[in-house]
Amino acid sequence: MKIKKLASIGLYFMLLLSLMACSQTQKTSDGTTETSASQSLSNQVSWKATYSNLNSKPSEEEVRKALVAHLHKDSVDAFFNLVNDYNATVGSVGLTGDFSTFTKTDYDVEKISNLWTPKKGDFVGTNCRINSYCLLKNSIEIPKLEKDDSLLFVDNDAIDKGKIFGAEDKDAFDILFSRVKTEATTDVKVHAEKMEQFLSQFKFNENARMLSLVVHDDLDGQSLFIGHVGILVPSEDGYLFVEKLTFEEPYQAIKFATKEDCYKYLDTKYENYTGEGLAKPFIMDNDKWVQS
Repeated sequence: MKIKKLASIGLYFMLLLSLMACSQTQKTSDGTTETSASQSLSNQVSWKATYSNLNSKPSEEEVRKALVAHLHKDSVDAFFNLVNDYNATVGSVGLTGDFSTFTKTDYDVEKISNLWTPKKGDFVGTNCRINSYCLLKNSIEIPKLEKDDSLLFVDNDAIDKGKIFGAEDKDAFDILFSRVKTEATTDVKVHAEKMEQFLSQFKFNENARMLSLVVHDDLDGQSLFIGHVGILVPSEDGYLFVEKLTFEEPYQAIKFATKEDCYKYLDTKYENYTGEGLAKPFIMDNDKWVQS
């Protein structure tokens, strides 16, 4: 299908509040809009991986062990409280427990919503940023900076309604995922330098690494925004990447042989997450640009 144009993250937030963050929105050649945050990867990928939705005790224990080796136990416990609450609510839609071959996954958002909403009401759940902060909060240093949380209003509403973080953590969350001012250019290098400057003010965990997919937005001035994020840790077989796809879609723990394979996965998944006059998305590994 030929893509005419993709909506910006800012426009996505303004028009699709009910679908929430970390989703991919695109306009087709006939002008209609599609939204999908599930894996839309070709079966012909340049990496090998296995994945789990953490919907079983063995997969939870395996991933917990990998995370606790590099992150504060309280953070990992809080993260799995969120995982288990989500899976207990919607796990019957067919979420995986044991690690399985990973190329493409599709989740039935309608079925998930039909299970979630009657039990949770107007609490939409958690997304990639909330879960990543939950894991990292006790192992990174976040300075007191001026924040721009204008694109985090759905996140913050979920944090409040779900009583996920207190005021101090919520403020730190808003700082870490603030919108960053940039220039009107499609040159990724220019934007990456801006993001490196911003993230260099934080002290990151060198083992549990924050991998961010940064998008360029021009809805209300030129800015950069972390549209998707997850945590990468070393594992017995290589590397483990943990992410929550969207507020509605599930958790994924993905085993990769190398860090580069994880970069390729993110780059492939979000390669069209852009629009006319905007730079293509790019990946940050902690505070460093990953050049593709």
